[in-house]
Amino acid sequence: MKKSLIALCIFFLIIIFFTIAALIPRNSIDFTPYGGDDFAHIYIFLMLSFLLCFSGLIYKRYIYFIFFSYGLFIEILQFVVGVGRSFSYLDISYNFIGIGLGLISYFLFSKIKKYYK
Repeated sequence: MKKSLIALCIFFLIIIFFTIAALIPRNSIDFTPYGGDDFAHIYIFLMLSFLLCFSGLIYKRYIYFIFFSYGLFIEILQFVVGVGRSFSYLDISYNFIGIGLGLISYFLFSKIKKYYK
């Protein structure tokens, strides 16, 4: 239970950070992650889906829906706010890829963990 609570706290901190970062105009950010802004979507959604799976607080089958909805919400928010950011279908597809990779990583991690127990 303690591990899942820690994972959930990290998860919410990342959600808050990503939501704020998604609204900051792109030209005012000096840091560019390895692979560029597009791969940042993959990295972040990979971490979020892995941590949520690891926490065990939600059924794995709902994770795609939850994060797809969150990614769509962020893109719509960028469209509405319109401060140096814009709606992008490509970003949504990168989010989707990140979610899939996070789920695959979690299941591989689970199999390896069970194998070495």
